[in-house]
Amino acid sequence: MKFFLSGEIDASHPHDLIDKKFQTASAFVTEKLTPVLEATDYGSEVLELNIIPIIMKLPPSMENAGWFKERKLFQRKQKSTDFRLRIDYDAFCNGDDKLRVRLIFDNIIQSVRILKSRTSKHFQGAQLEKDITECFNQNIQSV
Repeated sequence: MKFFLSGEIDASHPHDLIDKKFQTASAFVTEKLTPVLEATDYGSEVLELNIIPIIMKLPPSMENAGWFKERKLFQRKQKSTDFRLRIDYDAFCNGDDKLRVRLIFDNIIQSVRILKSRTSKHFQGAQLEKDITECFNQNIQSV
């Protein structure tokens, strides 16, 4: 399975260094998770897992206007996904590296659980979730 991780990151608070914090945590997750997922076949129904966490601290007016809405897209014909689920800005910003990595892994797991509910029984979503969880557990101490 092809794996892609990016992010929609709030740049309006440069003193928080949220972009650098995300870059560090996402590089770690990508480095550890990509080889695991690319080496495994989870069925032909889903060939790409694209995860783009949203880490934004929006004023209420923007929030109410629907800026940066979550997206839970499974494109059956393209066998691809586009998940954009939120990660709490303050938790990510104020946490240490281990917490930031955990928040990204949790975001990926949440996306996989949604994906499992939208695919057929031929997609091995339970195995995908297990592999992601094991990867996290094996690598969290090296953060």
